[in-house]
Amino acid sequence: MTTVVFGLAVGTWLLAIGLFGSVLATALLGYEYVTGDESFLRVSKAAAGVATGSFVIALLYLTSQFLSGDYTNAYVWDNTANYLPTLYKVTGVYASNAGSILLWAMLTAVVVTTTLLLGRYSTRGARLSQSLGMGVVTVFAWMLVNDSPFTPLSAEYPSVAANGIPQDGSGLNPLLVDPFMAIHPPITFSAYALMVVPFTVGVTHFVAKLRGTESMFDDWLGSMTRWLRGSWLLLTAAITLGGIWAYRVLGWGGFWSWDPVETSVLIPWLGLTAVLHTLNQYRRSGRYAVLAPAATAALLPLVIYATTVVRSGVFRSVHSFAGGGIGSGVLFLLGTTSTLAVGPAFIHWFRTEQSDAEEASLLDRATIYHAAVLGFILLAFVSLWGLTFPVVRSLASGVEVSVDARYYNLWSFPVVVGMLLAGGMYAQQERFSTRATVVTAATVLIAALAVGFVLARPEWQLASTEPFDPVYYRAIGSLSVVTVLPPAVYFAGAWVVRYAGRLRRLTGRQAKLNETGIALIHVGAALLIVSVSFVYVFSTTASVGIVGATELDDTGERIVRDVEGSPYTVEVTNYSPENTPTMTEAAMTPAEVGSVDPSSSVILVKGEVTAVQRFEDTTIAQLNGSRVWVGADSGTVQFEEGSVIVARGTLSDPRSENIDALVYTNGENVGPASAPPTDVYSPRVVDHRFDVQLYRGDTLVADGTVAEQSYRGRDMQTNDPLIERGITGDTYVVGTRTAGGLSIEISRYPLANQIWFGVAVMLVGMGLVFLFDPASGAAGGRRSGNRD
Repeated sequence: MTTVVFGLAVGTWLLAIGLFGSVLATALLGYEYVTGDESFLRVSKAAAGVATGSFVIALLYLTSQFLSGDYTNAYVWDNTANYLPTLYKVTGVYASNAGSILLWAMLTAVVVTTTLLLGRYSTRGARLSQSLGMGVVTVFAWMLVNDSPFTPLSAEYPSVAANGIPQDGSGLNPLLVDPFMAIHPPITFSAYALMVVPFTVGVTHFVAKLRGTESMFDDWLGSMTRWLRGSWLLLTAAITLGGIWAYRVLGWGGFWSWDPVETSVLIPWLGLTAVLHTLNQYRRSGRYAVLAPAATAALLPLVIYATTVVRSGVFRSVHSFAGGGIGSGVLFLLGTTSTLAVGPAFIHWFRTEQSDAEEASLLDRATIYHAAVLGFILLAFVSLWGLTFPVVRSLASGVEVSVDARYYNLWSFPVVVGMLLAGGMYAQQERFSTRATVVTAATVLIAALAVGFVLARPEWQLASTEPFDPVYYRAIGSLSVVTVLPPAVYFAGAWVVRYAGRLRRLTGRQAKLNETGIALIHVGAALLIVSVSFVYVFSTTASVGIVGATELDDTGERIVRDVEGSPYTVEVTNYSPENTPTMTEAAMTPAEVGSVDPSSSVILVKGEVTAVQRFEDTTIAQLNGSRVWVGADSGTVQFEEGSVIVARGTLSDPRSENIDALVYTNGENVGPASAPPTDVYSPRVVDHRFDVQLYRGDTLVADGTVAEQSYRGRDMQTNDPLIERGITGDTYVVGTRTAGGLSIEISRYPLANQIWFGVAVMLVGMGLVFLFDPASGAAGGRRSGNRD
């Protein structure tokens, strides 16, 4: 039950306390940085601790409300329902804006407060960094107080609350009912939270430069790199989980569609990858003295931009599960952090005219490294512009435009090919002469262009083009996708050779594992790029309609159809709709009926008849020996002791001191639990399931069930595809129920499993680098040396 104190719910008071603590910590830490006076340090630590503790308690409290089904909370009522398993009740906590911001705020507060409580981060510059971090928490807290996830139902939905406390919630977005999506947001927000301190350290670095004081960037470099690598690992895992979810749930038949939300999350990932490369060089050689801290500071704005896409409601996406409301707060945070990240860095660069440019030959390793870093930045810009341009165009002209997948694919493809060549040259040049490297790279480039033009058959081209398309689109789109293969092989081979050479020279186990991780990341990336490119071009799709499929039952009857334009034949052998929850599951026990608001007019109840009494024309039956009884006209219903029944009826005045509740029903609304009167019940979800066998010629290539779920009160469906995995690719079958029966769509995705394998290899490599880099410990800083 939502408790209101002085006009605010208890949970909102927790958020208000968190706001007070974060404001106080921000102010005191800022004061300590400006004056150097740490008289209030204990108070600032206590304030940060109070803020963090408040957010932790608030999140746990909100989670408990979801688990207990406290529908006096409007946010809980909006985002869960009784029939959902425990996992998805927890998922509801961060299913919408307020809960997800609370999760992010809590994680960010934990990260910032940790740096405050640990003694190693105690310099004067650290106070500014911690003040900025708590400032970010303050903005989150302000957003939450103004759009609290603890708002009572009576305040948010007076018309709903007027009918008493709801017995069930309105439900979770069906697209979120998936185990991969249940863990995707916490991993994503953990990755985001780890970027807040690097942001503040980057800003503090340039503030120190402008003030002429000592920067702490080098002192924090080791631990910050480790945090960023942790964030990189988590964000990669989050994107992968999102891709698996899209493949399984949306029935797209693909894991990536350049949807705005997918694309937005890719931007900080590309930025993070570029930053880690610049930090690597800065740590080892001092290169990127301006770019490394500036790019580090820019990561958080990129993350907030991604959140803006997801949560503002401005961008259209199937992933946008919430819009409006808290979006304005995210926009404010985006503007503030962007200004802080760019402003001091630009002023410093402008005043000092310091540049990262070095005098180096075109084929110097440093130049090649620059090209690789620039490639990540270009890829991030392609995605950023593809998302932003339609919004800017719409705001400027009122004309809505869209950017399709061709834009992203055709602008990204040459950049990726160039990066593969540059990365391969960089690795090869460590063991071979510049001349040999240039000859090899030139040969690979010629081979790539040769196969690109020679194998440019229409079915192998990157994209279909039209005569009125821009010249660039026609030139790149007409290339064969095989163009990517020679550079990818060269890239992977060069890193394997480099790894073999280094492994012989390294002596420590930690260094060897770190080197193994680096090699795995690059080899996994090459495998991922090739498999994604090939899946994109070589996938095929065919479909067939099967009239009468919904008339089949489990009697062995079957319908066989050839799939026109493909070698497939489909057999459908059974159709069975399944309800969730079932009527018996949805019915309340007598104990639950006791908690029902008396104003509830109609309820569903179940229980064992333990006593029967008759009064004139009415028979009443006691359920489970409780004070809850079911009553009916004796002429229509005969209750039997020992039987378990389900009944739907109205709550009536019991007119007896020995009865707490009387549910009055009739013969059409009561029946045994083994065969309840389902016509009087509307389930939340109806799962339409079809047994399907797919043949290619005489060979059975897929055998299983396809399903489509429809949801009461929601104009949407989800699909469970039948996926037959194989070494060479996936056979992917989606079934959609139609008025006349069933529509089957069959797709073939070559190298689909190589995508997941490539990602797995990368994740293992990232994990090894995160765990075993001897130079990225908490005490690590920039060091000289030529190992890169």
